[in-house]
Amino acid sequence: MKLTVKNYKEATENIDFKKLPEAAREAHKEFDSFADFYNEDKDIKEMLDNHFKIVEPYLKSSEKKTSTSKKVPAKKTATTSQKSTKNVTKKAALKKTSNKKTAAPKQAQRKPIEVDLMPLEIKVIRRYLNFHNKRVSERQVSLLYKVIQKAATEKTIRKTSKYASEIKSISNDLIKTYKDMNGTCKFEVPDSLYTKFTKIVGDYGVTPAVALIKRFINLYGNITKAKAQRLLTTVTNSLKNGKVKKSEKEYEQIKNVQKHLHDYLESDKLLVTNVQLKGLQGIAGLGK
Repeated sequence: MKLTVKNYKEATENIDFKKLPEAAREAHKEFDSFADFYNEDKDIKEMLDNHFKIVEPYLKSSEKKTSTSKKVPAKKTATTSQKSTKNVTKKAALKKTSNKKTAAPKQAQRKPIEVDLMPLEIKVIRRYLNFHNKRVSERQVSLLYKVIQKAATEKTIRKTSKYASEIKSISNDLIKTYKDMNGTCKFEVPDSLYTKFTKIVGDYGVTPAVALIKRFINLYGNITKAKAQRLLTTVTNSLKNGKVKKSEKEYEQIKNVQKHLHDYLESDKLLVTNVQLKGLQGIAGLGK
């Protein structure tokens, strides 16, 4: 399996990182700090790509262990009295269910601000908030500061940006923390900033349709029946409860994704052309 930023956590959950080199252990611990900026910083991208290459050979051994450790429980033979009790209970449950009115699907709540791609300012604020009440290393603090400095140099975050003052506050706090810390420290976001920043980050969300398309792209080349079924259920529910509406520009692509998943579950073949895949990648901002 080829590791990516999107599948890393799920793919590596059964790996015993104590057996890996120290550099790999450290990179694994700090993965969340790096992942948000994978596409923003060439150094971070190169470092994570090298980390993935180190970890990938260990995926096979962890998969073998998982498969051999699974035991099939012995089936218990039910007695005649148990069977009759089960039948009575089953009939009662069916009767109770039939008397219930079919509830209309709940309408999904949407975020106040939905975007196809999360702005860099929001990524920085979110990463800063994630430090709160955690032990962080000098590398984690300097990394986030480096991202801010690079964004200012390249003008991806400007003085006129919506959250320029908030980014300035974060930058100042990171400098102060780095100077005072000795290797590691327990990071605490000031109360005044924490409340304000939590509200800002909470208002933002990736457009549900784009999020679903990203999940589908990440399945490509690593798909299983179980994963396909889970995503198909989510897509179908999103169309039912209004999370993805007919008026949205990605509606037809979501219907296509639904069809691709349904066809795969029927035929065990995911028939997506390169043109279709590139089109979906473009919508999801992954076509670079």
